[in-house]
Amino acid sequence: MPRFTTKLWGKLLSGVLSGVLLFSAIGGVASANTSPDATIASSVEQTRFLQLYAQIKDPASGYFSAEGIPYHAIETLMSEAPDYGHMTTSEAYSYWMWLEVLYGYHTKDWSKLEEAWDNMEKYIIPTNEGGVNEQPTVSYYNPSSPATYAAELPQPDLYPSVLNGKYTPGRDPIDAELRATYGNNASYLMHWLVDVDNWYGFGNLLNPTHTATYVNTFQRGEQESVWEAIPHPSQDDKTFGKAGEGYMSLFTKENQAPSAQWRYTNATDAEARAIQAMYWAKELGYNNQVYLDKAKKMGDYLRYGMYDKYFQKIGSAANGNPVAGNGKDANHYLMAWYTSWGGGLGQSGNWSWRIGASHIHQGYQNVLASFALSDGGLTPQSATAGQDWENTLKRQLEFYTWLQSAEGAIAGGATNSWGGDYKAYPAGKSTFYGMAYDEAPVYRDPPSNNWFGMQAWGVERIAELYYALASQGDTSSENFQMAKQIVTKWADWSMDYVFANSRPVADSEGYYLDAQNNRILGGANAQVATTPAPGEFWLPSNLEWSGQPNTWNGLANHTGNSNLKAVTKDPNQDAGVLGSYIKALVFFAAATEQENGSYTALGQQAAELSKDLLDVAWNYNDGLGIVTEEERADYFRYFEKEIYIPGGWSGVTGQGNTIPGNAGVPSDPSKGGNGVYISYADLRPDIVNDPQWQYLVDTYNNSYNKQTKQWENGKPVFTYHRFWSQVDIATAYAEYDRLINGDNGGPVQPTVPSAPINVQAQAGNGKVELSWSKVTGATSYVVARSTTSGGPYTTVGTPTTNAYTDTNVTNGTTYYYVIRAVNAVGESANSVQVSATPTSTPTPTSNLVLQYSTSDTNPLDNTIRFQVRVVNQGTSAIDLKDVKIRYYYTKESAQAQQFFTDYAQVGSSNITGTFGSVSPAKTGADSYVEIGFSAGAGSLAPGANSGDIQIRLHNADWSNFNENNDYSYNGMQNSYANWNKVTIYHNGVLAWGMEP
Repeated sequence: MPRFTTKLWGKLLSGVLSGVLLFSAIGGVASANTSPDATIASSVEQTRFLQLYAQIKDPASGYFSAEGIPYHAIETLMSEAPDYGHMTTSEAYSYWMWLEVLYGYHTKDWSKLEEAWDNMEKYIIPTNEGGVNEQPTVSYYNPSSPATYAAELPQPDLYPSVLNGKYTPGRDPIDAELRATYGNNASYLMHWLVDVDNWYGFGNLLNPTHTATYVNTFQRGEQESVWEAIPHPSQDDKTFGKAGEGYMSLFTKENQAPSAQWRYTNATDAEARAIQAMYWAKELGYNNQVYLDKAKKMGDYLRYGMYDKYFQKIGSAANGNPVAGNGKDANHYLMAWYTSWGGGLGQSGNWSWRIGASHIHQGYQNVLASFALSDGGLTPQSATAGQDWENTLKRQLEFYTWLQSAEGAIAGGATNSWGGDYKAYPAGKSTFYGMAYDEAPVYRDPPSNNWFGMQAWGVERIAELYYALASQGDTSSENFQMAKQIVTKWADWSMDYVFANSRPVADSEGYYLDAQNNRILGGANAQVATTPAPGEFWLPSNLEWSGQPNTWNGLANHTGNSNLKAVTKDPNQDAGVLGSYIKALVFFAAATEQENGSYTALGQQAAELSKDLLDVAWNYNDGLGIVTEEERADYFRYFEKEIYIPGGWSGVTGQGNTIPGNAGVPSDPSKGGNGVYISYADLRPDIVNDPQWQYLVDTYNNSYNKQTKQWENGKPVFTYHRFWSQVDIATAYAEYDRLINGDNGGPVQPTVPSAPINVQAQAGNGKVELSWSKVTGATSYVVARSTTSGGPYTTVGTPTTNAYTDTNVTNGTTYYYVIRAVNAVGESANSVQVSATPTSTPTPTSNLVLQYSTSDTNPLDNTIRFQVRVVNQGTSAIDLKDVKIRYYYTKESAQAQQFFTDYAQVGSSNITGTFGSVSPAKTGADSYVEIGFSAGAGSLAPGANSGDIQIRLHNADWSNFNENNDYSYNGMQNSYANWNKVTIYHNGVLAWGMEP
């Protein structure tokens, strides 16, 4: 199986912007577009949030594609981790969720959030859409042998890496759990990179109706920068690349030509950020359980980010001899940089693989998402998911505590695979739960933890957790104490280096200076010299690291890290990092108020600095967003030949050119390769058509000295409207308004709850059982009924939980029900009406029992999914070939249905499915599917059950069903329980259940 890595655009500007000063503010906005929603604003910050929202969402601004996908940036000539501005990333999508959550909170219009999630599901989560399966062979995955080992190598020139199986992979312990929960094991995760306009020309192989195309880049170890990476299709049928091999042979080497395959890679921080956003949506009044359940499902699959790349036991490779994991001993309970999964295409494609990642970066941890998925109301459905996320929450907080420097900055991370090849750890290396400290985990060009943005991202989430726990009254738990300590120390350190309306003094190498012109080389309470600069903001760009943390022996034994030092450098004006930094301060300030009743002195300082930064940032709004000019000293690399192509490899790209062609120069033998190097434009010839290309060429020719490698007449200057950056600063205004202007960090004022959704009515003998999804903010419910469809309705119950059994009924009478949610403010509107007809039809007495569950939380999609099992409560064995099961539903169209067994413990090939009609049609049932067993299924012993039988139905044209009124459907039954609305027949005689 292939070996994949990914490094996201967090590589961005660290190192690249060393010594860069970003220039003065653009004059105030003369006529920025505003939305009608701005009229509801009650503060400067809310007004500015809504104005930025309007700028971002205005089609004329250019942030979104024709398919509604957010671009990485409006501009196209850029190379960060997306190497072209009109790519998009999973980060961009996760920021979009956050934008719409706060828009929903401020306007009460949550529809935009759901539209964003739908677009994400369509274009960047490779799902089964309309009959197009973008993970077509994932069901062949064998959790006992997840993938074939291939080493990560120290230089791109050493690739392809041999798939040699040197180390036996451990067992994947959660695949069976996910299959049981969702009926399949198709990952509900985003692929991290999409070519939105199909600029690279590969096309969307598996879903050609989409212009947007799944692509990937980084595959060749920790030294491969964006300037050395080779973009390639994620669905590779060998149309492009080397004849008969595609692009695969650039990265891995096999004994034969590689098979056609699909493969995806997620970035764990993106899914975590999307879940983080949905947690706040839930807390701020959003209650559509369908989408909240999607966030839960995403969190379920995100657990693969907790596992070592090849499922090796954590810490076992310290001596260079890793041990294959068994169960959860390969779980580091942190968020690794990525996970990957894939499988075959075509007739020989009956295989699939999956890997985790061994390298953990502090900037990818998300304690707020971990809290949401454990104790915050978004716990996934799988059996061990809640406990995994609870463990992960504590482990991440310990991780940050371990990595916090003497000054307060957070160091890089850890790895379970030294050198990417499970090498023995260097002598004296500090460890965390057996993993080795790594100053720059995942990538080295530039070092991954130098960029200050990695600080702001991670600690902002800790500040949110500090606030969330304090708001709930938890001010004593170990998790609370760790969160408080980390963010307090970090805020105290960072605010010494961040300025509004003044400019820090720094030398030519980017070191901050004190009043005596001495370099500030770390330490506490830095006194940075400044000069007046009204209307400007400045914050650090980079850090220099030395030393290492002490080996972790538990919180009780942690005494700080006197030997781990950070030097803060390179003042700059990054508007995106500014937004994230402000939110960290805002949540920190609000948390101190929640804990203490008023701001602490440091909390007050954080709130005041946040206000000053937001005020000056508005000066930089150019009508499309808040931006600053950027000197790009690294852009000489557009013209360097440094992209390695192995000797003998030649292939055609999606843009039609052959690489390496005749453009290559011999590779550097000292790096171990025997191929050639080509340039950025050699690989991507269409870049020369970019509207800014000629400007870059002219600046390079007129200014760059190839001998000294210096820009002698000025560096190229660009202004970029990055989507994530605009969302970060926009949401900073929104959160300041909510947490500082609003209730001083207090709880959200209650509003009338929303109407209940997912209402179910199940008729029984002399009773009707009703259930519905819990409504956020509701303290009780009203159950009302009528014997006439449409009412008028009479109240029959006022339960405080989301279920009610109506026993004051007459068998044979149809009852119509609506539910209303209630709190101190008032009652919601009526729910959708449901009906049921209780009946005295006796349930057959039998030794066979049917148990049912479903993970299908969207009753209006194009698939019916459910799980059943047969239990033998008798004293003699039952031959399963004599047993039939009937599931009743309404088919909504004249289309034929198709039957699939996604999994069966007795063997999917031993399950049969036939369709029949209910005549005359009954309420909730005009059709049924009859599930049978072949002789190969064997017999069912006394006291035994058949094990999982996971069924999936869809229409031939993939049109939607409406399961809400289906007789056998119970969307609230998410774990196995007896269910008498699915019937069993033994030798043709009804043995269990009630026919409709």
